[in-house]
Amino acid sequence: MAEWQTMSATKIGKQREQRTGRKNSTEPPWNVLLHNDWDNSMPRVVLILKKVLPGMTIGRATRIMYEAHSSGRAVVKRCHKELAELYKERLQGEGLTISLEPAE
Repeated sequence: MAEWQTMSATKIGKQREQRTGRKNSTEPPWNVLLHNDWDNSMPRVVLILKKVLPGMTIGRATRIMYEAHSSGRAVVKRCHKELAELYKERLQGEGLTISLEPAE
C-alpha cells in the first residue's frame, strides 16, 4: 500500500495570538498623503492605489483620488511610520505625488 494511502487526516487546532499593544502605544501614526497632479489620469491613480495598497477597493481608491483632485490632497493610509515610508516609496515609484505627515 502506498504511504499516502495509509495516512489519516487530522484536525489542526488554531493557535491563539497574544497581542501586547506595545507598538501602537509607542509609535504615533502617520498619514500617507496623495497630492493632486497633472501628470496622472484619474483612472490611473485609482488603479495604482488598488495595486500598491493591500485591501484597497476600487470604490475607496476612487474616493481618495477624487478628494485629492478636489481639495489638492487626501489621506491614503494612516499607519506606523515605517509602513507609511514603504507605501510612500511604492506609490512614488508608480509616479504619484506622495508625502507623509504625523497624524493628528
